Amino acid sequence: MKNTKIVLINPPIQIKEIAGSLEEIANIIPPLGIGYIGAVLKKDGFDVKIVDCIPLKLTKEKLGEILKETNPNIISFTATILTIGHAIKTAKYLRSIFPEKIFVIGGPHFTSLPEKTMKESDFDFGILGEGENTFLEFVNMIEQKKKNFSKIKSLVWRKYGEIVINPRREFIKNLDNLPYPARELFPPLEYYQPMPGGYKRLPFGHMVTSRGCPYRCTFCDRSVFGEKFRARSAKNVADEIEFLIKEYGIKEIKFYDDLFTADKSRVMEICDEIIKRKINISWSCSSRVNTVDFEMLKKMKEAGCWQIDYGIESGNQEVLNKMRKGITLKQSEQAVEWTKKAGIKARAFIIIGMPGETKESIDDTINFVKKLPLDVVAFYAVMIYPGNELYETIKKQGKLIHEDFSQYSSLIDVENTKLHYVPEGLTEDYVKKSIQRAYKEFYLRPGYIIRQALSIRSITDIKRYWQAFKTILGM
Repeated sequence: MKNTKIVLINPPIQIKEIAGSLEEIANIIPPLGIGYIGAVLKKDGFDVKIVDCIPLKLTKEKLGEILKETNPNIISFTATILTIGHAIKTAKYLRSIFPEKIFVIGGPHFTSLPEKTMKESDFDFGILGEGENTFLEFVNMIEQKKKNFSKIKSLVWRKYGEIVINPRREFIKNLDNLPYPARELFPPLEYYQPMPGGYKRLPFGHMVTSRGCPYRCTFCDRSVFGEKFRARSAKNVADEIEFLIKEYGIKEIKFYDDLFTADKSRVMEICDEIIKRKINISWSCSSRVNTVDFEMLKKMKEAGCWQIDYGIESGNQEVLNKMRKGITLKQSEQAVEWTKKAGIKARAFIIIGMPGETKESIDDTINFVKKLPLDVVAFYAVMIYPGNELYETIKKQGKLIHEDFSQYSSLIDVENTKLHYVPEGLTEDYVKKSIQRAYKEFYLRPGYIIRQALSIRSITDIKRYWQAFKTILGM
């Protein structure tokens, strides 16, 4: 075992701060990014621990007590736009207790705004993008008591008070070479809370089988994994599924790839591998309506797929074109039709409030979604955050209302969330009430309620539907 001890932290934040009054449907799952880093460090002989503060409901003070017992050399945080403020505050608090420790920050928000984050905090180092190789190289340099930090690609550091951003590291080409995430370092699965509409069986686990998305939607963040699609082999994916079933009793898996169906031949190979091995698993994934066909969907159903998440985004073609989604309304109709015909549930994500949105286009979207045989729909206000193209455009135009990152939640709590962008010709109140109206008009239709009631197959289904129904009524 090497001498350097590392703690990887998902910072303290209460679920209510993420989702407001919608905390019952918040999606609280292990952050696999630090799980991968933990696994790489363990494999290289380091003493590494993970503290996921959210499911454990830890305060920064309690976290400090844990670190006193652990006494690590390196204290590292991951952060999203929702948690960056808490990461900065927590690190400042811990610095007052452990002034001699090395503090590191990484994650999607830091990758998008490295210099700004370093200026607003007192982290010693930062990791850009995919963190596995950069972090490993960094901690080995600390272990060897060397300081050639300029040689480590994707490292951000301070040199005589100045912030230095090293050139970016090449993306990992062969994802099969990565170990599975160190799930044993996370709290037990029962501490987590998957979103009700996103699972049907427990215990629930999740995996990432590919990285990168070749599409260029203006509202997406590709800063961490990039635009080049890279994928694990079918054998490697099936091996991890079997590992999760054996070690954790997993009955269901969600594939959290940016685009699971980017390569049809690989999807078919994964399905064939699951079928050949007779793996009993329910699973779901994210997709685009222009990357599926009926042949693939039938194979996915045979291999255990029960639900697909589609980014339909809008029911107005002009709005879709402005967001550079690269799909048509006809493709959305066809994909949902094929999905239902294959016996798979269809879940859609809809964005309301994009640039160019009007009262008429919002009506078009709500009516379009009601016309489709969808099982679950999530209506969101557009999130314009660092890392997506939309952020740069809206900020240059001077139309970004605020950058209070604590308000950047896609779960619109009407009373407590302040929108950071409103399209010309609309008001914040109108956008929020349109989202409320969309939920009401979609979910409270008698035909929809009867159809979903007839699909109930277990006590777990009843609990999920009841949770979701209460939330919709509250909205």
